[in-house]
Amino acid sequence: MQPDTYFFSSQEALRIAQKQNRSDDILQYILQVCYYNGEKIDSDLVNLIHLPIENLVDGLALGRFRLPKVVDFTGLELSVDVVNDIKQNFMISLSQAKFYRDELNKVYLEKLRKTTLDFSQPKRIYLLTNTRTRVMQYISKDIAHVLEQRGYDVFLDSLYGIEDIGCFKNIFEFNPHVTININHINNTMLNEDVFNFVWFQDYMPVLSNKDPLHIRERDYIFVYQSMYRKALLEKGVAENKIFDQKVFPADTSAFYMDENIVREDKVVFVGTYYNNVNKNFVDEKMDLAIKQLIQSGKALSLKNLETIFTKGLYLLPGLDKFANDVQQMYTRNICVEWLCESDKKVEIYGYNWEQSNKQKIIDSFLGILSKDKLNKVYNSAKYVLSASGQLINTQRLGEIVHCGAIPVVYDSREITDETQTWDDECLYFKTQEELNYILDNNIEPKKYRSKEMLEHFTYEKFYNTMNSLMQQELNG
Repeated sequence: MQPDTYFFSSQEALRIAQKQNRSDDILQYILQVCYYNGEKIDSDLVNLIHLPIENLVDGLALGRFRLPKVVDFTGLELSVDVVNDIKQNFMISLSQAKFYRDELNKVYLEKLRKTTLDFSQPKRIYLLTNTRTRVMQYISKDIAHVLEQRGYDVFLDSLYGIEDIGCFKNIFEFNPHVTININHINNTMLNEDVFNFVWFQDYMPVLSNKDPLHIRERDYIFVYQSMYRKALLEKGVAENKIFDQKVFPADTSAFYMDENIVREDKVVFVGTYYNNVNKNFVDEKMDLAIKQLIQSGKALSLKNLETIFTKGLYLLPGLDKFANDVQQMYTRNICVEWLCESDKKVEIYGYNWEQSNKQKIIDSFLGILSKDKLNKVYNSAKYVLSASGQLINTQRLGEIVHCGAIPVVYDSREITDETQTWDDECLYFKTQEELNYILDNNIEPKKYRSKEMLEHFTYEKFYNTMNSLMQQELNG
């Protein structure tokens, strides 16, 4: 990762900013910040920040982006002594800017915690998201869109990886009545009057580590899986603070039937190629045994997995997460492999499928789709595959049915804790033979796009629960 830099040459800053240098972690959340002196450049690069040297201290102190760590003198012909003097003065200015910013943040934080909110006003709702997330940023955008349609004043604060995450400037200036967070609690800066709704879609470290949780009176947590509820209860969170939200709804403004698109006799899969199971724990023999288990039509239940893991599965820290990773990775990858071996026309979209060692998968892989193109692809397909380790009600399933494609679903009903599994609306399979039978015979479900299923995959339940909790609290 290249350090955040202040450039005296605007063109050099532009050249480096265009590289989009990121951190080495798998998610690459951190993007190099490139400040520059001189005339402002017309550019859409989020990490290219115009800051004339004469405004350096105030610009950095009042800003929200990370402070630069080094100075770049490209384009200047200076003696060593002058360069050293500039560096010394720059570091003095940087120290001043950091001091002022820290003091401002203390003010922001103190006022945020003490502010008085008028709930008779139109409610202001603040959502924080990161543009590097592959799913969560779109969930946040969907929620923001739904709330705006209902008349709320919504601020979707998108992080690009250049922000000082300890800066409370945006949330202070917006002064929300409500905050909504995906996969993070983010409540330490809030006063007791602010409603904070948290939605855990993934098994985040805060659920599995031993750190205590601070839960406020107006914090409410929604969970995607029962294992998340269990983890929260074990960390001392009261049961009345936890609510099931076992479906990520579809954005019905983006996913809908388009009668202008011709539906082809093909099957589509959209999702990421997974390769995230602990290879230090899964040896070659275990890997083969897991694959044989799926190929025989048996579920990857914890009981069945325990017969494979001879190293003592029960001793493994984070057992629930490990089992979930195994279920998700092997189920998805093998089902896609089966799909690409069928006689149907197949299209695969998503991340990392070029890393597969199966040539038929690579041949069917067509890249990554934007949201609008995804709607068109779903509308162009008769069938869409949904293959999840232990869940039926995925966001993908909602998008499929709203677009009018027939969901072909890997049958994990034996190990899911979901009560609604849409037995008449989905075509289920457990083996490669069952999948081929569906596709070869053009099987159709007993019910097609039932009203109940379409309504299930909307944001109404989440919105209604959130609104009800607020009204109950405000009405005493």
